[in-house]
Amino acid sequence: MKLNSSISISPPPIINNIGQVIYPNILVLDSLDLVFTDNAKNKTISVSIVGIPTPITLWSGSEYDAVGDWTQSQAEAKLTEMLGDDPAKMLRSSFPKTLEENPNHPGTVLVKVMKNQGVIISDNCSCTRHILEMNQKGNDWCVENIEKIVAWLKVEASNLKIVFIDSVAKLLIMRAIKKSRRLLDNQSVPLNDEELDNIT
Repeated sequence: MKLNSSISISPPPIINNIGQVIYPNILVLDSLDLVFTDNAKNKTISVSIVGIPTPITLWSGSEYDAVGDWTQSQAEAKLTEMLGDDPAKMLRSSFPKTLEENPNHPGTVLVKVMKNQGVIISDNCSCTRHILEMNQKGNDWCVENIEKIVAWLKVEASNLKIVFIDSVAKLLIMRAIKKSRRLLDNQSVPLNDEELDNIT
């Protein structure tokens, strides 16, 4: 599908297997290579775009029933409508969130604080979604929901067979929130672990 004009998409940064932050190459697209999927069992019609990691749902549920026997031109028109005035922004949102996108947000800072205490969170840890939620909802939400965050960490510690003390976890969370607030207030370049540890 040809685009009206060329777009550039910056995929989110990621950590490689030796702990370095990697910034993937910018995608420059003037057309989209599309693969449509019609899943009658789940009542969804989606499109996969080469180079974009997450399929986009075009129709589902009652919309799926209403569209009936769809054509490729209908599907492309629906995708064009969904892409809107800023297709790069919409397609960028199809990339999975990473901790490295928001290095100064509370979830990412908590991961660094925990790492400094010898607790490493792996990429495939189920707690990553909670860390991303902390980043998305921000420091004020984290303060208001600190007991919920402690409960998340407790479950993960149990899964990993790690000794867990609620008061210590709460202290680490509050320390991460405090550091995150300072970093966000300064809007500084992300600090390394040693510099981060020196913020009081």
